Amino acid sequence: MVNTKAIEVKRLSADFKGDGKDLNVLSNINFTISKGSFNCIIGPSGCGKSTLFRLLSGLPTRDSCKISGSIRVLGKKPETASRNREIGLVLQKPTLLEWRDVQSNIALPLEIMGYTKEKQEEKISELLNLLDLNEYSEYRPSELSGGMQQKVSIGRALAYDPELLLMDEPFGALDEINRRRMNNEIIKIWRKTKKTILFITHSIDEAVYLSQKVMVLSKKPSTIHKTINIDLEYPREKEENSSKYFKYIKEVRGYLNEASC
Repeated sequence: MVNTKAIEVKRLSADFKGDGKDLNVLSNINFTISKGSFNCIIGPSGCGKSTLFRLLSGLPTRDSCKISGSIRVLGKKPETASRNREIGLVLQKPTLLEWRDVQSNIALPLEIMGYTKEKQEEKISELLNLLDLNEYSEYRPSELSGGMQQKVSIGRALAYDPELLLMDEPFGALDEINRRRMNNEIIKIWRKTKKTILFITHSIDEAVYLSQKVMVLSKKPSTIHKTINIDLEYPREKEENSSKYFKYIKEVRGYLNEASC
């Protein structure tokens, strides 16, 4: 039987120990994400979104973190999926290398993985076209806007063709206009590449605009307070002034208010 689940989380809890106190960050988290889908997680500040992101991505947590429950990413432990280059990460800050231009920043993971020069050039050309970065290929990061830097960061994450893209508030530092432009860019990339995307955000509007499913986390100890399926057509520019769109905004806001109490 073909596994259609990109992520499956069961009874996940995470506790941090220190200074004689135990902090229960995540409590009995349960959800699944289907392959090829676009999903958002939203929740109150400090609710544990970053901890959940690290656990899903296979990144190390503090030694004091005690974890129980089960996480499977593409049928494997997150650490295994990460080692297999099946997970691409886009973080809040682009963390590009200033001494490399756009194309060589995108090429970095390919170099590390030992791709031939010919294969590197082929993949870089494909990604520059996908991201509309051809005219900026020789620019340094400091010569680019924040949104353009994040596009390069997305290109780097896609370079080795991961099946899953995890994005941790990647557009949070952008102004409203550029944020919406980047929202449209990531939707375009998702529809062209068919990747599975899990996107963490603080913005209700961004969550509704981007995703097929919004998961609302509660305050600590955090659990899934509510899951809302977003039944809107793409491209979302045609939907964002509709009564249905505003209904989803109101619904997510209501559940987020409940989750914050």
